[in-house]
Amino acid sequence: MKITFFGILFSLFSFCLFAQTEAIDTTVYDIAESTPSPLLKSCLAEKHPGWTTDSVRRCSELQLLVILSQNIRYPEAARENDTEGTVVISFVVEPDGAMSNYKIVKDIGDGCGPEALRVLQALEGVGLRWQPGIRDGKPVRMRQSLPLRFKLQEALPYYLSESGDSIYSTYDTGPGFAGGIDSLISFVLNRLKYPTDYLDSCKTGVIEMSLLLYDDGGVEIENQLDFSNLGSEFQWEALRLAHRTEGMWTPATYAGKPVTTTLPLRVLFKSNNNTCKAANERFDKATLLADEGAGLFEQNKPEEAIGKWTEALAMQPDNTEWLYYRGTTLLNLNRRDEACLDFNRVKQILGITWFETVRKLVCGW
Repeated sequence: MKITFFGILFSLFSFCLFAQTEAIDTTVYDIAESTPSPLLKSCLAEKHPGWTTDSVRRCSELQLLVILSQNIRYPEAARENDTEGTVVISFVVEPDGAMSNYKIVKDIGDGCGPEALRVLQALEGVGLRWQPGIRDGKPVRMRQSLPLRFKLQEALPYYLSESGDSIYSTYDTGPGFAGGIDSLISFVLNRLKYPTDYLDSCKTGVIEMSLLLYDDGGVEIENQLDFSNLGSEFQWEALRLAHRTEGMWTPATYAGKPVTTTLPLRVLFKSNNNTCKAANERFDKATLLADEGAGLFEQNKPEEAIGKWTEALAMQPDNTEWLYYRGTTLLNLNRRDEACLDFNRVKQILGITWFETVRKLVCGW
């Protein structure tokens, strides 16, 4: 699995500097009046009035361990040999909050130690900083240790929804629409209605829905994303279309039995009003550029992909899907400030994002 550091941004703080005439203390301490703790925006005291220093520390330490565990790639040799256990990495937190002098204190073999070290160093590379240890009122160098648990888990073919339903993400045969994919495309094109009151508005955009397809053939809309913020009338028409597919699906199967699963359904709104021809053509050109960007990204050409998405957004500046794609790619290139401009723009347009947890971790509240 390719590791990306969505949802990770660490606050940078300025710490006291020693005067040039004062000797720099290079001692690495094991004991201090205040020990180091990671600086995570979502755990800062100003975000949580009433929290104690210990509460802030526990929040940041817990989130750091979660972030580390989410970004570890279990070594293939460790999987093959069923290697499990705890790796301990030590490092020095410098007075400016940076990390140095990494060491593998405890290893369990099969590549687990180097992998734990890789992830921690990668986080430091994308901006992880610490509140340094304090001794005699001054920031000092202090050694820290982090335990990282490696545990093999067999992936279940399903997950439980909030209502307790088993939603299968793995299946032997996927859900099917009566007549096949061509029939579904024809159904969407012919049955989707553009809101009459908005025909002269020339609004164009995509709404994506996640359909919950039950094992008995029933359909429910799990969620909906209005990428271009078309509005409630368009959202309603998209929902009506999805509900009209009731009874036209065959459920997915797993181990010879029908199961409940999810399926994305995207619908495109374009007005056929004669005055909207130019707006439709502009949207089509922008979509082609965005698709080129996606293709370039798949070819591992992120800078070129960003360029295409930027061209597309110049014509459709409020397309939140493309803003998200560009922001995510910028984040992968460690261009966090630029990424946050895109992520926060999505928040401004929609009021809420479908990646809000990531946005808060990366860009703060």
